Amino acid sequence: MLKDRSRIERQLTKAQQQLSACETKLASEGVTGKARGKNAVWRLLNADYRQLKRRLIAVAALETREAGVIQRKAEKAAAAETVEA
Repeated sequence: MLKDRSRIERQLTKAQQQLSACETKLASEGVTGKARGKNAVWRLLNADYRQLKRRLIAVAALETREAGVIQRKAEKAAAAETVEA
């Protein structure tokens, strides 16, 4: 799972850099605020960025769930050892 997290984080930083560059270019052309939404390139870059952010949140939730499973298995094994002893 760590590979997925590191890969998504790397893609997220790249997407953020591309989005920032596009916003800078649009700002220099005088396009700001809601007018950016009319630019197809900005919309595509923004959608990619938002999608990667959501994926990273999903990976974090999955890691939390897996950590809970490992903890419950360890507790179950410890309880079985105390019953046998």
